[in-house]
Amino acid sequence: MRKPSYWTIQILPGGGGRARSYRVEKRRAKAVGIAAAVLLMMASAFVATVLGRQDAAEQLARYRAENRQLISSLQAMERRSGEFSQALDDLSAREQRFRLVAGLPLLDPDVYSVGVGGPGDVSPMNDEFFEVAPDLAREAEDVVVDIEQLLRRADLLGSSLTEAADSVGTHRERFQRIPSIWPVVAEDSWISSGFSYNRLHPVLGLRRPHTAVDISADFGSPVIATGAGRVTFAGTKTGYGRVVEIDHGDGYESLYAHLGRIAVRVGAQVRRGDTLGEVGVSGTATGPNLHYEVLIDGRAVNPVGYFLDGYRR
Repeated sequence: MRKPSYWTIQILPGGGGRARSYRVEKRRAKAVGIAAAVLLMMASAFVATVLGRQDAAEQLARYRAENRQLISSLQAMERRSGEFSQALDDLSAREQRFRLVAGLPLLDPDVYSVGVGGPGDVSPMNDEFFEVAPDLAREAEDVVVDIEQLLRRADLLGSSLTEAADSVGTHRERFQRIPSIWPVVAEDSWISSGFSYNRLHPVLGLRRPHTAVDISADFGSPVIATGAGRVTFAGTKTGYGRVVEIDHGDGYESLYAHLGRIAVRVGAQVRRGDTLGEVGVSGTATGPNLHYEVLIDGRAVNPVGYFLDGYRR
Protein backbone atom coordinates (compact mmCIF):
# COMPACT_ATOMS: atom_id res chain seq x y z
CA MET A 1 0.00 0.00 0.00
CA ARG A 2 1.33 3.42 -1.00
CA LYS A 3 2.15 5.74 1.85
CA PRO A 4 0.48 9.13 1.75
CA SER A 5 2.64 12.19 1.00
CA TYR A 6 2.55 15.36 3.06
CA TRP A 7 3.15 19.11 2.82
CA THR A 8 4.86 20.80 5.69
CA ILE A 9 3.72 24.34 6.45
CA GLN A 10 5.84 26.56 8.71
CA ILE A 11 4.57 29.80 10.25
CA LEU A 12 7.29 32.23 11.29
CA PRO A 13 6.24 35.11 13.53
CA GLY A 14 7.25 38.53 12.16
CA GLY A 15 8.65 39.81 15.47
CA GLY A 16 10.66 36.71 16.17
CA GLY A 17 9.67 33.84 18.37
CA ARG A 18 9.18 30.21 18.04
CA ALA A 19 8.27 28.87 14.57
CA ARG A 20 5.36 26.53 14.22
CA SER A 21 5.20 23.64 11.77
CA TYR A 22 2.12 21.87 10.43
CA ARG A 23 2.00 18.80 8.30
CA VAL A 24 -0.91 18.47 5.84
CA GLU A 25 -1.65 15.48 3.72
CA LYS A 26 -1.42 16.53 0.05
CA ARG A 27 -4.58 14.71 -0.99
CA ARG A 28 -6.68 16.37 1.68
CA ALA A 29 -5.20 19.75 0.88
CA LYS A 30 -6.15 19.40 -2.77
CA ALA A 31 -9.70 18.36 -1.82
CA VAL A 32 -10.02 21.36 0.48
CA GLY A 33 -8.69 23.67 -2.27
CA ILE A 34 -11.14 22.32 -4.82
CA ALA A 35 -14.01 22.68 -2.34
CA ALA A 36 -13.00 26.26 -1.62
CA ALA A 37 -12.82 27.07 -5.31
CA VAL A 38 -16.27 25.58 -5.88
CA LEU A 39 -17.68 27.58 -2.99
CA LEU A 40 -16.06 30.76 -4.37
CA MET A 41 -17.56 30.13 -7.79
CA MET A 42 -21.00 29.51 -6.27
CA ALA A 43 -20.75 32.67 -4.22
CA SER A 44 -19.72 34.66 -7.30
CA ALA A 45 -22.62 33.24 -9.30
CA PHE A 46 -25.04 34.10 -6.50
CA VAL A 47 -23.78 37.68 -6.29
CA ALA A 48 -23.97 38.04 -10.09
CA THR A 49 -27.53 36.72 -10.07
CA VAL A 50 -28.60 39.16 -7.35
CA LEU A 51 -26.97 42.08 -9.10
CA GLY A 52 -28.45 40.96 -12.43
CA ARG A 53 -31.92 40.87 -10.92
CA GLN A 54 -31.42 44.32 -9.46
CA ASP A 55 -30.33 45.66 -12.86
CA ALA A 56 -33.31 43.95 -14.50
CA ALA A 57 -35.69 45.48 -11.95
CA GLU A 58 -34.23 48.93 -12.53
CA GLN A 59 -34.45 48.48 -16.30
CA LEU A 60 -38.06 47.26 -15.99
CA ALA A 61 -38.88 50.33 -13.91
CA ARG A 62 -37.35 52.54 -16.63
CA TYR A 63 -39.35 50.74 -19.32
CA ARG A 64 -42.55 51.20 -17.36
CA ALA A 65 -41.89 54.90 -16.87
CA GLU A 66 -41.12 55.30 -20.58
CA ASN A 67 -44.28 53.35 -21.40
CA ARG A 68 -46.39 55.67 -19.25
CA GLN A 69 -44.81 58.67 -20.93
CA LEU A 70 -45.51 57.20 -24.37
CA ILE A 71 -49.14 56.50 -23.47
CA SER A 72 -49.50 60.09 -22.20
CA SER A 73 -48.00 61.42 -25.43
CA LEU A 74 -50.31 59.27 -27.56
CA GLN A 75 -53.35 60.47 -25.63
CA ALA A 76 -52.25 64.08 -26.13
CA MET A 77 -51.82 63.42 -29.86
CA GLU A 78 -55.30 61.89 -30.00
CA ARG A 79 -56.76 65.02 -28.39
CA ARG A 80 -54.91 67.30 -30.81
CA SER A 81 -56.00 65.06 -33.68
CA GLY A 82 -59.63 65.57 -32.63
CA GLU A 83 -59.14 69.34 -32.47
CA PHE A 84 -57.48 69.30 -35.89
CA SER A 85 -60.37 67.27 -37.28
CA GLN A 86 -62.92 69.79 -35.93
CA ALA A 87 -60.92 72.66 -37.44
CA LEU A 88 -60.93 70.87 -40.80
CA ASP A 89 -64.70 70.36 -40.52
CA ASP A 90 -65.13 74.11 -40.08
CA LEU A 91 -62.74 74.81 -42.93
CA SER A 92 -64.56 72.31 -45.13
CA ALA A 93 -67.87 74.12 -44.58
CA ARG A 94 -66.25 77.41 -45.57
CA GLU A 95 -64.53 75.74 -48.52
CA GLN A 96 -67.88 74.57 -49.89
CA ARG A 97 -69.38 78.05 -49.58
CA PHE A 98 -66.28 79.56 -51.14
CA ARG A 99 -66.51 77.23 -54.15
CA LEU A 100 -70.20 78.04 -54.44
CA VAL A 101 -69.73 81.80 -54.62
CA ALA A 102 -66.63 81.37 -56.79
CA GLY A 103 -68.83 79.71 -59.41
CA LEU A 104 -67.21 76.30 -59.03
CA PRO A 105 -69.08 73.00 -58.59
CA LEU A 106 -68.91 71.34 -55.18
CA LEU A 107 -66.49 68.44 -55.01
CA ASP A 108 -68.01 64.98 -55.36
CA PRO A 109 -68.53 63.19 -52.00
CA ASP A 110 -66.32 60.37 -53.29
CA VAL A 111 -63.47 62.85 -53.61
CA TYR A 112 -63.96 63.97 -50.00
CA SER A 113 -64.03 60.35 -48.81
CA VAL A 114 -60.66 59.73 -50.45
CA GLY A 115 -59.28 62.71 -48.66
CA VAL A 116 -60.77 61.72 -45.29
CA GLY A 117 -60.52 57.95 -45.24
CA GLY A 118 -59.03 55.21 -47.34
CA PRO A 119 -57.31 52.08 -46.07
CA GLY A 120 -53.77 52.26 -44.77
CA ASP A 121 -51.38 50.60 -47.19
CA VAL A 122 -48.75 49.38 -44.75
CA SER A 123 -48.80 49.10 -40.98
CA PRO A 124 -46.38 51.69 -39.62
CA MET A 125 -45.63 49.53 -36.57
CA ASN A 126 -43.11 46.68 -36.66
CA ASP A 127 -43.77 43.13 -35.51
CA GLU A 128 -41.52 43.42 -32.45
CA PHE A 129 -43.59 46.32 -31.12
CA PHE A 130 -46.78 44.30 -31.47
CA GLU A 131 -45.22 41.32 -29.71
CA VAL A 132 -43.95 43.36 -26.75
CA ALA A 133 -46.95 45.73 -26.27
CA PRO A 134 -49.87 44.85 -28.59
CA ASP A 135 -52.39 47.28 -27.03
CA LEU A 136 -49.98 50.19 -27.08
CA ALA A 137 -48.88 49.32 -30.61
CA ARG A 138 -52.49 49.32 -31.87
CA GLU A 139 -53.16 52.67 -30.19
CA ALA A 140 -50.02 54.14 -31.72
CA GLU A 141 -50.98 52.80 -35.14
CA ASP A 142 -54.47 54.33 -34.85
CA VAL A 143 -52.96 57.72 -34.04
CA VAL A 144 -50.56 57.51 -37.00
CA VAL A 145 -53.39 56.51 -39.37
CA ASP A 146 -55.62 59.35 -38.09
CA ILE A 147 -52.87 61.90 -38.63
CA GLU A 148 -52.17 60.60 -42.13
CA GLN A 149 -55.87 60.88 -42.99
CA LEU A 150 -56.05 64.42 -41.59
CA LEU A 151 -53.01 65.43 -43.63
CA ARG A 152 -54.58 64.02 -46.82
CA ARG A 153 -57.77 65.87 -46.03
CA ALA A 154 -55.87 69.12 -45.41
CA ASP A 155 -54.08 68.70 -48.74
CA LEU A 156 -57.42 68.20 -50.50
CA LEU A 157 -58.97 71.30 -48.90
CA GLY A 158 -55.86 73.33 -49.64
CA SER A 159 -56.00 72.40 -53.32
CA SER A 160 -59.73 73.14 -53.50
CA LEU A 161 -59.36 76.54 -51.82
CA THR A 162 -56.48 77.42 -54.14
CA GLU A 163 -58.67 76.56 -57.13
CA ALA A 164 -61.50 78.70 -55.74
CA ALA A 165 -59.13 81.61 -55.02
CA ASP A 166 -57.78 81.44 -58.56
CA SER A 167 -61.33 81.50 -59.89
CA VAL A 168 -62.18 84.49 -57.73
CA GLY A 169 -59.05 86.30 -58.91
CA THR A 170 -59.97 85.67 -62.52
CA HIS A 171 -63.60 86.72 -62.06
CA ARG A 172 -63.13 89.34 -59.35
CA GLU A 173 -65.86 91.67 -60.63
CA ARG A 174 -68.38 88.83 -60.78
CA PHE A 175 -67.39 87.67 -57.30
CA GLN A 176 -68.07 91.14 -55.87
CA ARG A 177 -71.63 90.91 -57.20
CA ILE A 178 -72.52 87.53 -55.66
CA PRO A 179 -74.50 88.00 -52.38
CA SER A 180 -72.20 86.31 -49.89
CA ILE A 181 -71.77 88.25 -46.62
CA TRP A 182 -73.80 88.64 -43.42
CA PRO A 183 -76.43 91.35 -44.12
CA VAL A 184 -76.79 92.88 -40.63
CA VAL A 185 -74.15 94.98 -38.87
CA ALA A 186 -74.72 93.87 -35.29
CA GLU A 187 -72.54 91.62 -33.16
CA ASP A 188 -75.51 90.01 -31.42
CA SER A 189 -77.54 89.31 -34.57
CA TRP A 190 -78.53 85.70 -35.14
CA ILE A 191 -80.75 83.47 -37.29
CA SER A 192 -84.08 83.17 -35.50
CA SER A 193 -85.84 81.28 -38.30
CA GLY A 194 -84.14 79.22 -40.98
CA PHE A 195 -84.80 78.37 -44.60
CA SER A 196 -87.67 75.87 -44.89
CA TYR A 197 -90.23 74.59 -47.37
CA ASN A 198 -92.76 73.86 -44.62
CA ARG A 199 -92.59 76.36 -41.76
CA LEU A 200 -95.40 77.25 -39.37
CA HIS A 201 -96.02 80.98 -39.92
CA PRO A 202 -95.73 82.79 -36.55
CA VAL A 203 -98.64 85.16 -37.29
CA LEU A 204 -100.95 83.33 -39.68
CA GLY A 205 -100.56 79.96 -37.95
CA LEU A 206 -100.38 78.19 -41.32
CA ARG A 207 -97.65 75.98 -42.75
CA ARG A 208 -96.07 77.51 -45.81
CA PRO A 209 -92.60 77.78 -47.38
CA HIS A 210 -90.13 80.14 -45.75
CA THR A 211 -87.60 80.62 -48.54
CA ALA A 212 -85.40 82.96 -46.52
CA VAL A 213 -83.68 83.37 -43.18
CA ASP A 214 -84.92 85.70 -40.49
CA ILE A 215 -82.09 87.48 -38.67
CA SER A 216 -82.95 88.94 -35.30
CA ALA A 217 -81.14 92.13 -34.28
CA ASP A 218 -81.72 95.31 -32.34
CA PHE A 219 -84.13 97.81 -33.86
CA GLY A 220 -82.20 100.24 -36.09
CA SER A 221 -79.24 97.95 -36.77
CA PRO A 222 -77.78 98.73 -40.23
CA VAL A 223 -78.74 96.42 -43.11
CA ILE A 224 -76.12 96.20 -45.86
CA ALA A 225 -75.95 94.93 -49.44
CA THR A 226 -74.44 91.45 -49.54
CA GLY A 227 -73.11 91.97 -53.06
CA ALA A 228 -72.74 94.72 -55.66
CA GLY A 229 -75.73 95.38 -57.94
CA ARG A 230 -78.61 97.65 -58.88
CA VAL A 231 -81.62 98.40 -56.66
CA THR A 232 -84.72 97.21 -58.51
CA PHE A 233 -87.28 97.81 -55.75
CA ALA A 234 -87.40 100.04 -52.67
CA GLY A 235 -90.81 100.34 -51.11
CA THR A 236 -93.59 98.46 -49.36
CA LYS A 237 -95.03 95.00 -50.06
CA THR A 238 -97.87 93.16 -48.36
CA GLY A 239 -96.55 90.96 -45.57
CA TYR A 240 -92.95 92.03 -46.18
CA GLY A 241 -93.36 95.60 -45.00
CA ARG A 242 -90.56 97.86 -46.20
CA VAL A 243 -88.46 96.00 -48.78
CA VAL A 244 -85.30 96.51 -50.84
CA GLU A 245 -84.52 94.23 -53.78
CA ILE A 246 -81.21 94.09 -55.66
CA ASP A 247 -80.33 92.58 -59.03
CA HIS A 248 -76.71 91.39 -58.88
CA GLY A 249 -76.53 90.09 -62.44
CA ASP A 250 -75.83 86.55 -63.68
CA GLY A 251 -79.25 85.53 -62.33
CA TYR A 252 -78.50 86.52 -58.68
CA GLU A 253 -80.98 88.59 -56.69
CA SER A 254 -81.36 89.44 -53.01
CA LEU A 255 -84.31 90.70 -50.95
CA TYR A 256 -84.30 92.54 -47.60
CA ALA A 257 -87.67 92.84 -45.82
CA HIS A 258 -89.28 94.04 -42.55
CA LEU A 259 -87.05 97.14 -42.69
CA GLY A 260 -87.71 100.03 -40.33
CA ARG A 261 -86.16 102.52 -42.74
CA ILE A 262 -85.04 102.41 -46.39
CA ALA A 263 -81.85 104.32 -47.31
CA VAL A 264 -81.66 103.72 -51.11
CA ARG A 265 -83.70 104.44 -54.21
CA VAL A 266 -84.67 102.36 -57.22
CA GLY A 267 -81.96 102.41 -59.87
CA ALA A 268 -79.13 103.09 -57.41
CA GLN A 269 -75.91 101.16 -57.95
CA VAL A 270 -74.66 99.71 -54.66
CA ARG A 271 -71.45 98.00 -53.69
CA ARG A 272 -71.05 95.12 -51.29
CA GLY A 273 -71.32 96.54 -47.76
CA ASP A 274 -73.31 99.67 -48.70
CA THR A 275 -76.15 100.52 -46.28
CA LEU A 276 -79.64 99.74 -47.59
CA GLY A 277 -81.67 100.57 -44.50
CA GLU A 278 -82.25 99.53 -40.90
CA VAL A 279 -83.75 96.53 -39.09
CA GLY A 280 -87.40 97.14 -38.22
CA VAL A 281 -90.75 95.45 -37.52
CA SER A 282 -92.70 96.36 -40.66
CA GLY A 283 -95.07 93.93 -42.37
CA THR A 284 -95.95 90.75 -40.44
CA ALA A 285 -92.79 90.82 -38.33
CA THR A 286 -93.38 89.95 -34.67
CA GLY A 287 -90.15 91.60 -33.54
CA PRO A 288 -87.19 93.47 -34.98
CA ASN A 289 -85.62 91.25 -37.61
CA LEU A 290 -84.47 91.12 -41.22
CA HIS A 291 -86.16 88.74 -43.67
CA TYR A 292 -83.32 87.95 -46.11
CA GLU A 293 -83.66 86.04 -49.38
CA VAL A 294 -81.23 84.99 -52.12
CA LEU A 295 -82.55 83.94 -55.52
CA ILE A 296 -80.78 82.42 -58.51
CA ASP A 297 -82.66 82.62 -61.82
CA GLY A 298 -85.84 83.34 -59.85
CA ARG A 299 -85.48 80.28 -57.54
CA ALA A 300 -84.94 80.85 -53.84
CA VAL A 301 -81.87 79.18 -52.33
CA ASN A 302 -80.74 78.88 -48.72
CA PRO A 303 -78.70 82.04 -48.00
CA VAL A 304 -76.68 80.20 -45.34
CA GLY A 305 -74.76 78.42 -48.07
CA TYR A 306 -73.44 81.78 -49.29
CA PHE A 307 -72.24 83.37 -46.04
CA LEU A 308 -68.48 83.44 -46.50
CA ASP A 309 -67.96 85.37 -43.26
CA GLY A 310 -69.87 82.81 -41.19
CA TYR A 311 -73.28 83.06 -39.57
CA ARG A 312 -74.90 82.89 -36.15
CA ARG A 313 -77.08 79.91 -35.28
